[in-house]
Amino acid sequence: MYEDRRLHPIALIKELIVSVRQSIIPIAVVIFTLFRNFSGKGILSWWMYPLLVIALIILLLAPALIKYFTYRYRMDDKGIRVKYGLFFKKNIFIPYERIQTVQQKQWFFYMPFHVVQILIETAGGGKAEADLSAVPASVAQELKDLRAGKIAELAEEDAPLQESADAVVEEKNEEKPLFTFGLETKELLLMAVTSGGVFGAFLVILAIGQQFRDLIPDDFVEEQFKMLIRFGIVILILIAVLVILVLWGISIVTTLFKYFQFKLMRFEDHLVVEKGLLQRQHTSISLERIQSIKFIESPLRQMLKLATVRVVTAGSSGDEKNSGDIVILPIVKKAKALEVLPQILEGYTFPMEHLERVPKSSLRRFFFINTIWAIPVILILGILFFPWGLFSLLLLPLLGWRAIAEYRATGFYATDTELVLRGRPFIARRTDFMLKQRVQSAKRSQSIWMRKGNVAHFSVLLKSGQTHLESSVRYMGSADANRLYHWYQPSKR
Repeated sequence: MYEDRRLHPIALIKELIVSVRQSIIPIAVVIFTLFRNFSGKGILSWWMYPLLVIALIILLLAPALIKYFTYRYRMDDKGIRVKYGLFFKKNIFIPYERIQTVQQKQWFFYMPFHVVQILIETAGGGKAEADLSAVPASVAQELKDLRAGKIAELAEEDAPLQESADAVVEEKNEEKPLFTFGLETKELLLMAVTSGGVFGAFLVILAIGQQFRDLIPDDFVEEQFKMLIRFGIVILILIAVLVILVLWGISIVTTLFKYFQFKLMRFEDHLVVEKGLLQRQHTSISLERIQSIKFIESPLRQMLKLATVRVVTAGSSGDEKNSGDIVILPIVKKAKALEVLPQILEGYTFPMEHLERVPKSSLRRFFFINTIWAIPVILILGILFFPWGLFSLLLLPLLGWRAIAEYRATGFYATDTELVLRGRPFIARRTDFMLKQRVQSAKRSQSIWMRKGNVAHFSVLLKSGQTHLESSVRYMGSADANRLYHWYQPSKR
């Protein structure tokens, strides 16, 4: 029963895509080099062209072919074993009891072949220890059953009996969600429109441009710049608006693809998040690993009474980009979230309406801490770049607005078992809901300056991925900070 298995042939296509993505810079260098030589501006001889193309093909094909043809995996009653490599061979063994996360992904071209990608993670790493890039969908259920020890007894039985037993076990253990929450297309559109993805797309384009800057001829850049200058300021503004609209459109499409047919499902001991069009992702979150719940509200979404809900988990999250921080509700009305979440997460009451405010005297402290650093910057810019440097004075009203927004966002509340801390770390407002038993440590801090004003900082630490997450309230009343600090002490548990 326990034999080495190979990946599905479609894995070769997936590995080729990864090779192309990782080799985008060498590919661009070869293309620009050939272009310059064909235009008569290069220094390469004609006989070097095929060598460049052959080297590029080898660079793309070799890693994918070696990994596909050497990759073997085996699941037995003790754990999963993976080995691959030609010159540098890797052998990986993961006991079932060490597995923290099993995540499934399914690219759109996997669907006709009924195969999935399975990422297996343990508590000791920030990324997948085993990557089964293309295996039959039944492997995921088999792995789940082996982890639970439900198939080991069948290992010695005959093959015909084994097939029927597997079918009975799979049918018996097919779980149905206790609760399901999905997003409609109009909600996804609202999420895409109100997201800041346009700025992310702009930064990505700038980063790519920086990589290719040295490859673009200087005379070509000068010609394009002079042509733009001739257009005049109005045309330049129109071009800028058009670029922003295009980036916004790209952001909307990307968001729709990423969260297509989003579903959050509650099972007996875990949550499951499914999403994606081109790549269908299936993430399982153990309820025991959830450390806190975060409501994230950008200024625009705050006005529309919308929020994104994330969970902070101990260990790895199954997502290399957001280890320990997983989106369970991409966008939702706050009132709806407060109605749905108690049905999904036991022990949380989400007492949002009971939040206490920091003293009014703290407002001037928020003003001071937000603007004090800007004064020397404004002076330096104003002197060195007069008169254009005086535009830096616009920083003051912007920072003043942020100080007011930070003061208004700050709040806290504690019950016997739950703590709520709210603040605005940067631009978005964040509300953290955490159970007392999940808090790792609590800290009360107060400077001499703060002692005179009878205010203090209060913060707690939670496990988040392989590190810790700090949640804090700044410039709260000293009595309130003491109350929260004593609330956490062991004698009060």
